[in-house]
Amino acid sequence: MPIHFDLLPFAKDLKVILRDKGPCYLDLTRKVYLNVTPEESVRQSLISKLIKDYQVPIGLMRTEFEIKKNGLKRRIDLIIFNNNGEPQMIIETKAPSVRLTQSTMDQVAFYNNVIFAPWLLIANGIMAMIYHIDFETKISTEVLEFPSLKLR
Repeated sequence: MPIHFDLLPFAKDLKVILRDKGPCYLDLTRKVYLNVTPEESVRQSLISKLIKDYQVPIGLMRTEFEIKKNGLKRRIDLIIFNNNGEPQMIIETKAPSVRLTQSTMDQVAFYNNVIFAPWLLIANGIMAMIYHIDFETKISTEVLEFPSLKLR
């Protein structure tokens, strides 16, 4: 069940610059400029929210994190690590027009078969779905608020 997860206040704070390829955001995790798209607006707004509301250091976040499984290369939209380099949360962002569905969560679960993060989140700038994975019991539980991540 999706929860209300409004990123609009954070989108208003994003700095847009005009480059040869058009309007761009600076991705703080990779220090590269990315085209302004609805999905990128969600991702960059979420990064801002993670920093401001949850005190997640930018140095513990990575965007477009590449993984390989069964010979396939995939990119995780955003991943949060702890200070020891252990993955804590996999995040998949979608444009606000995209509904959050089980198939979107299945996409993140596929990534987690490689990463083994205890938290999964999908967000579209309006709503979010968050799950906790207990690897000992192999039970995933949907949670209704953003968790306290163990970053230290």
